[in-house]
Amino acid sequence: MTTPAAASATEPRDVVAIDGPSGAGKSTVARRLAEALGFAYLDTGAMYRAVTWGFLQHGCAPAECAGEADRGEQRMRAALAAARLDLRDGKVWLDGRDVTGHLRTREVESQVSAVSALPFVRAAMRDLQRQVARQGPIVAEGRDMGSVVFPQARWKVYLDAAPAERARRRSEDFARQGREVSTQDVLDEILVRDRLDSTRSDAPLRQADDAFYLDTTGLLTDDVVGRLLAFVRGAAATGGSA
Repeated sequence: MTTPAAASATEPRDVVAIDGPSGAGKSTVARRLAEALGFAYLDTGAMYRAVTWGFLQHGCAPAECAGEADRGEQRMRAALAAARLDLRDGKVWLDGRDVTGHLRTREVESQVSAVSALPFVRAAMRDLQRQVARQGPIVAEGRDMGSVVFPQARWKVYLDAAPAERARRRSEDFARQGREVSTQDVLDEILVRDRLDSTRSDAPLRQADDAFYLDTTGLLTDDVVGRLLAFVRGAAATGGSA
């Protein structure tokens, strides 16, 4: 994968690393928190979705090549090596094309967990995520930000919410996009993704030992952002991370 050159080999520390399951509100909260802090925002989930979309375009997503001897690994590796991924101006670009509008499709949703579980994909994404973080303070959200990608992050957060709450939020997101998807169907997908994300062999979803835990069930976005601002500023004042 073509990526920007690394600024240095130093482990990034000026990072607010936000982890949590699908639908916990990480993207919205992380974006607003970054704005409030004056930090850059890194949507790692969008990176994995872009790679998934690229694999679908090349006909080598996991479900499409399950019958091949290597389960499509050689073709996926080739597609990944040739890909040019860039996040700028709030959009995601792949090979010079704005693919932001394709990242929440049902096709991508159904394949992104399987793609995210591939060790060679995760290794490429980790390298790129760390390179971005070396360029300045960031708020990064994903599944393994505090536990794997940025283990030395100054601030670690684990956002959670009840599965039913997460399904309701995701259904409302789909409705705003003009897509009618039942809450039950979304809940079923979320439960499957939770299982896949938490049981994969490489960097499974888990709360870092030193992360600040926040259950967002029933909380408004403003409340969540306010609590995280207080956490970051309080930890910064005391020199701690939790």
